[in-house]
Amino acid sequence: MRGHGSTVVGSSLQQAVYRAIYTEVNAKLQLAAQPLGEITFLNREEAQLSSDMNDGQIPRSWNLWIRRLGNIDLDA
Repeated sequence: MRGHGSTVVGSSLQQAVYRAIYTEVNAKLQLAAQPLGEITFLNREEAQLSSDMNDGQIPRSWNLWIRRLGNIDLDA
């Protein structure tokens, strides 16, 4: 799959969508930050804590995205 875009997984559809959207947002921020100097990335423990905290935001984001989509027939 190399060279064909990102692959995102999650324990639910909502988590996978959240991760896909914010992976792109964060990639753009990282690219913009690179000219400012060295980037210090999160270590494994920090990344896990961040992921755990972000999971609490999934319902809020999901509900916003659903409202923006409007009425759609998911069974179609």
